[in-house]
Amino acid sequence: MAKFKSTSEVMKIIKNKANIRNFGVIAHVDHGKTTMSDSLLANSGIIAPSAAGKALAMDFDKEEQERGITIYQANVTLLFSQKDEEYVINMIDTPGHVDFAYEVSRSLAACEGVLLIVDATQGIQAQTIANVNLATQNNLAIIPVINKIDLPSADPDSVKEQLEDVLQIESDQAVLTSAKEGIGINDVMNAVAQLIPAPIGD
Repeated sequence: MAKFKSTSEVMKIIKNKANIRNFGVIAHVDHGKTTMSDSLLANSGIIAPSAAGKALAMDFDKEEQERGITIYQANVTLLFSQKDEEYVINMIDTPGHVDFAYEVSRSLAACEGVLLIVDATQGIQAQTIANVNLATQNNLAIIPVINKIDLPSADPDSVKEQLEDVLQIESDQAVLTSAKEGIGINDVMNAVAQLIPAPIGD
């Protein structure tokens, strides 16, 4: 778990553009996208582990909490250390429901990559495909994350086949996780640091 740093320490990391990662979290509705975002926050020490999975950190709006879905994009900055390198990670949690696809489109314009969350019990769904198309149109790196592997009906091998057959995404880069149980969360952060490029420009 990350230790809190002073503002000056964070600014020092930010000045090294090579250590900045900007990514969005995309998924079909109810595949565990916001729970994943909460778990990444908990892994970074921003929220307590007991708060992960409550979907209150990123789904901050009252309407979102009442309806149990993400409506608005929400962004947060967290820190991550890997092999003596420190990264500033800018994460955007996006809606999964098709009615709010415009929020996804706006969010991805600010990113260099995405975490594609796929439910291990449901596999590829309609909004999964739509979100991948958006990410591809924006030339973003795509990291597939197979979530909910703790459930009895989980079939991650089948989902890997779907990633390749339906989405033409290499399944060997898929990260197996349970956001609710905190399984594989550090592996997700490692993948972000390794596979999502740093931003370009000033």
